[in-house]
Amino acid sequence: MLQKVFLRLGVLFIIFAISSATAPAFAVTVTVSPTSASVPVGGTRQLSATVSGTSNKAVKWSVNGIQGGNATVGFVNSRGLYTAPATPPSGWTVTVRATSVVALTAFATCTITVRNQIPRITSVSPTTLSPGAFTLTVNGSRFVSGAQVLWNTQALTTTFISSTQLRATGNATQLGGAFISVANPGPEAVSTTLTVNVVSSLAVSISPSSANLTLGATQQFQATVTGSASQTVTWKVNGVTGGNATVGTITQSGLYTAPTAVPSVSVAVSAVSAVDSLTQGFANITFQNPTSITYGRFLEQATFGPTAQSMTHAQQIGMQAFLDEQFNMPESAWPPLATATRSDAVVSFFLNAANGQDQLRQRVIHALSEVIVISMNKNTNGNEIVPWLQILSRNAFGNYRTLLREITVDASMGKFLDMVNSAKPTARSGANENYAREILQLFSIGLYQLNQNGSPQLDAQGQPIPTYTQNDVRQLALAFTGWTYGDATGTLPTSLRGNYYPGAMQPVQSYHDLTQKVILGQTLPANQTAAQDLDGAIDIIFNHPNLAPFICTRLIRALVTSNPTPAYISRVAAVFNNNGAGVRGDMKAVIRAILLDAEARNDSPPNTFGRLRTPVQHTIALMRALGLSPGDPSQYAYLFGTMGESLLDAPSVFGHYSPMFRIPKTTMFGPEFQIYSATDAVNRANWFYSLFYNPWPINPALQPFVSVAGNSTALINAVDNALLYGRMTPQTRTALMNAMPAMYDNNQKVLTAIYLTATSGEYLVQR
Repeated sequence: MLQKVFLRLGVLFIIFAISSATAPAFAVTVTVSPTSASVPVGGTRQLSATVSGTSNKAVKWSVNGIQGGNATVGFVNSRGLYTAPATPPSGWTVTVRATSVVALTAFATCTITVRNQIPRITSVSPTTLSPGAFTLTVNGSRFVSGAQVLWNTQALTTTFISSTQLRATGNATQLGGAFISVANPGPEAVSTTLTVNVVSSLAVSISPSSANLTLGATQQFQATVTGSASQTVTWKVNGVTGGNATVGTITQSGLYTAPTAVPSVSVAVSAVSAVDSLTQGFANITFQNPTSITYGRFLEQATFGPTAQSMTHAQQIGMQAFLDEQFNMPESAWPPLATATRSDAVVSFFLNAANGQDQLRQRVIHALSEVIVISMNKNTNGNEIVPWLQILSRNAFGNYRTLLREITVDASMGKFLDMVNSAKPTARSGANENYAREILQLFSIGLYQLNQNGSPQLDAQGQPIPTYTQNDVRQLALAFTGWTYGDATGTLPTSLRGNYYPGAMQPVQSYHDLTQKVILGQTLPANQTAAQDLDGAIDIIFNHPNLAPFICTRLIRALVTSNPTPAYISRVAAVFNNNGAGVRGDMKAVIRAILLDAEARNDSPPNTFGRLRTPVQHTIALMRALGLSPGDPSQYAYLFGTMGESLLDAPSVFGHYSPMFRIPKTTMFGPEFQIYSATDAVNRANWFYSLFYNPWPINPALQPFVSVAGNSTALINAVDNALLYGRMTPQTRTALMNAMPAMYDNNQKVLTAIYLTATSGEYLVQR
């Protein structure tokens, strides 16, 4: 029994022993590094093998199944050092294998490309060629039989002279530089390059050298061939003889016809000399999309500048519908008075203009803020400035009489121009005349009597006739006595109060002058209340014949052009006087008349047409056009002070600039030029520089321009379309092309093109 047990155990032991002895053979693995390599003829490459699953790490090396290799496929020693053969093997590759000595089925391989030596090229002769057939001599080293000379990577017919010289023939079909290199047979054996130049004794020039055309327009080009008596040329557009409908067509007499849609590629006309069918001259073509120009100009006037989205939207719905939409757009929010700071007011004013959906309202607010002025140089706190902005916003599309009345009783204006707590005259003081003077001079009828077309009325001596006298100011000041601050309770005051800005001022009858007043030739009866006298005075001012031409001229200058024709002013003033339904002072009707007038909508205006952008308008228009994020204005608002337009902080009640300022050495009005000094120009340029380069090296919003910057003409077209809607002049185009950096740096090209365009007169003046 015991024998049987031992016998069985013995069998099991033998089975276990056999299993243990054979197990390593099935678990062994081999890896080789690298798994592929490239080795020149006669060169070496060290390979390494790693064996896992056994303590015996030894391997046997072979090449193409030959232990240790041979002279045809190369050799590999016991340490894995491979030496390539003197000539490349058939098929250019060999397989080096490492096999485990304990498990012959465990192996790994490395595929080695055995290539010719990389040739060296030291000189090419000649270095200058004429168009047509040529022969080149190429000198260098490591050339082998079968080597080929390459012309811009294309093989030439090559004759092997020696390992140091080749001869090649070909045909030059393009002018300019060509790259010459040598390729030995097989993979990865190409030299560095040298350059030869193909030059022509001919030259072709085209006049004009560029053209900016509307879609479907024609342009006659003339070609001049120098260096030959033959002036015959073949006309092409983008390399296509005669062109096509996409890029425009051209006759063999050089008459170019623009396409009916703006091409997606840059367009160039070329004239190729018939002498060699190679030498050519070029003229760049750019296109004015009439729709883009029309709506770009409209949005410059009706908003703080077009965006890509607003351009598309306005083109889809039309100008009338766009205005209707804007008139119905909710007002942008203003900071709450209870907590408003100076910074809050500045930030809201700027961001509403930059980002507000109610763009037309914001543009009118900005215009009115230079007509009816309050400034933080006196109203220093946020709650003293925001009510004024709210009134301008609320009444931008209302009635001008309502605006005059609300601003007259506004506590913020009461403080700024001293009407608040102005009381009837006593032995020691009289009524304050400050607000009375400015509502006449600046907010309504101006200094001199006007015809409806804005021209001054003259007396017999040819002098302008004053609109009002000092006595009118005194009488109006009396009519405005007896108003004080409100309070949080809303109760009517019985005496004069201290500062409180939310809401309108309240009348205190006991401080109101009760005498009869004669203002602008009209009488307010004695013994009227403060409210009655104030409303009566507002009615007298509102119905004065000067109001329409005076205010309409200011609004036209702020929105459209600094030098409107008398006819333009007259047409808009007529709408102010009667909106068509017998209503006077309808701001919606006036704004619509200003923006849709034939003079505003003339897309080929005279050189005297347009207005200078203020620093704020210039900045916001640029941000909107390029998609730049304005960020937090509190971090940079102070910069506008260095440009003459401190936000909400005009130096006086006259605003940042006089509406009557004329451009020096001209008779033309240019209010905004009063703050456009050389210093302002430099400060604007520096400010824009920081916008474009932040974050360094280029603002990400400008990447669409970088993507086309490899073609300078395409880049200039893109900048033109973004900022000028395709109307950039040839002179500006030439200046930009000449200013492009010579190095291949698309960021720098984009920054140069946009920077120079944004600071150019073409963009600075809104036309």
